[in-house]
Amino acid sequence: MNKIIKKSFNALTGVLLLSAPLMAQNANFKVIPEFPKELDTIQLIYDARNTALKNATEISGMLTGFQNFKWIHDNLKFAKKDSVWTTQYVLPADLGLMNIVFQSDTLQDNGGDQTYSYILSANDGRQVSGGMLGWGLLRTPHIVRGVPYVVDTTSYKTDEILLMWAKYELQYHPENRFRVLYAAASALKHMNTAESSSKLQNELNALQQIPEIREEDLLEIYKVYKEILQDTAKTAEIETQIRTKFPKGEYVTGQQRLSDFKLIQEAKTDDERLNAAMNFVDKHPYNDADSIFNDANRISYVSAYWIISVYTSMQKDLSTYTKYISTTAPYQALSNVIYRSLDVPYISQKSMNAAEILPYARVVMDRLNYYKDNFHSDKYATLYYINAPLFAKILVDNKLYDEAFVYAAAAQSTARYENADLNDTYIRVLEGQSKMKELQIALEKSYSLNQSSTYMLDLLKELYKKKNSSIEGYETYLAGLKDVDKGNELKAKVKGLLINKDFTDFELLDQYGNKVRLSDQKGKIVVLDFWASWCAPCKGAFPGMKLAVEHFKNDSDVVFYFVDTQERKADMKDYVTNYMKENNYPFTVLLDVNSNVSKKAGVTAIPHKMVIGPNGKLRFSEIGYMGSASELSDEIIEMVNLVKAEK
Repeated sequence: MNKIIKKSFNALTGVLLLSAPLMAQNANFKVIPEFPKELDTIQLIYDARNTALKNATEISGMLTGFQNFKWIHDNLKFAKKDSVWTTQYVLPADLGLMNIVFQSDTLQDNGGDQTYSYILSANDGRQVSGGMLGWGLLRTPHIVRGVPYVVDTTSYKTDEILLMWAKYELQYHPENRFRVLYAAASALKHMNTAESSSKLQNELNALQQIPEIREEDLLEIYKVYKEILQDTAKTAEIETQIRTKFPKGEYVTGQQRLSDFKLIQEAKTDDERLNAAMNFVDKHPYNDADSIFNDANRISYVSAYWIISVYTSMQKDLSTYTKYISTTAPYQALSNVIYRSLDVPYISQKSMNAAEILPYARVVMDRLNYYKDNFHSDKYATLYYINAPLFAKILVDNKLYDEAFVYAAAAQSTARYENADLNDTYIRVLEGQSKMKELQIALEKSYSLNQSSTYMLDLLKELYKKKNSSIEGYETYLAGLKDVDKGNELKAKVKGLLINKDFTDFELLDQYGNKVRLSDQKGKIVVLDFWASWCAPCKGAFPGMKLAVEHFKNDSDVVFYFVDTQERKADMKDYVTNYMKENNYPFTVLLDVNSNVSKKAGVTAIPHKMVIGPNGKLRFSEIGYMGSASELSDEIIEMVNLVKAEK
């Protein structure tokens, strides 16, 4: 160690405590092996019996790690074995510190003042680089900017303790003198004494005298002057030194990347925005090493790629779309690309048909599969499974049943028939493949969980009739399929939603020009469905509402009105008339032209279902649609029957 470096080291550590720290172990948490090393497969054991999670039925863990002087996060799934919760985890290379917070629903256990933290060892027996500093930082998030707030406040430490851990980091890894600078400077500044200020300034002066100083080291000094001391003159001086000495270095290229990204935000037209996004990606290919700078300066590759994907797909420019989306990075950007360039135009807006969307979907599928197959981590697989239903639907709508099966089966392996839209796609795949045995099982399983589309219900009835040569006994057959627990859950849910509030009378015209006054329906149960032409979930719920309407079609004491509100179309009447006719919906639609009725009824988000009792009181008020036609129908039927039973 030369004299300047030694002087620097001594200046920094001179204020530090000298007593060796003791790391208290939390009795509720154990790691096997007891002293794990990087790349070890370790077992984590959590005993929740004396914690806030003692009655939990499911427990997960949020792991916060300090790796190469950066904070990382990972989610862990724990399984109960005997009286404790366990999981296995492969320690990443260069992970110096790990901390775990256990969670079940809204309850958390972060270990209190002892925490659930471990400093890890390298294969040479020394603590992994950064581990000692990470231990101190985790307990001083109120002192050092950018440290995650994951430990209990009772474990927070003082400036002196943080400096002590910085000292121990340097004792094990003296090469990290610049990497502990920001933390040590934060503590010295936070002390706010003449002595601490002098110590810090002496340290900075000594470090700047080191010959052949590297850019990354100068950047640490730059950050201290800019973010901690907020010395604009000295910040400008160091910046000039960096630009002069490293004209193609990290700082200059980072500033150029920031400048080029701002051109996207400043663009005035769609063409300018698209060109700026493509120029940005061309000049600055994504690099994980840039993530800290990008995050700090809000540089978003996610934004750049969704702009490229949306504009090129809208322009039907498959060539350009393929050029960029086939190399999308980071993988998180694919989530926005999928939603904005595939889901929205195909599912929500229906501006592209199955044949048109397919080549764009293939580009994304190939890129998503690349990540899933080459990077073995839950985060990559999760993105695949979340979007598998969409890919399956696009493929099945193109009658590519064998390809669709791969995605539909993958999605079903996690959904387990709890998603009606996915069930509908899966059924169409099996039908297209002529897998009749599997088709029957899937139809019955979906129905038992009340997650069926109208297409599935019709198909189930058709298959029953074909097998039995008639529909006699069909209702009994269906009743036998119903999951009793699911049925009881629905009844309990509906009963818990029952209210009794005043409801303002109204008068509106229907699509045929007839006046409808709510008070004229006194003595009847009135079901209101507030919707709009632009609302995809509203129209998605119509098949289920049609089932409910047909269930009560012979009951004169139950009436349904579909209130078209919050409308953006000028030709409401013509649109409604044509839409209902084209889709064979036997609905009476009331035209709430100025949305006055919905406002007085307290309707904000739509779809919004309301049930008015025979006495004119509001008995149910439900927002949203969860996707199952059969479940929605059963819910409306249960609501009406519950009100009927009160007569």
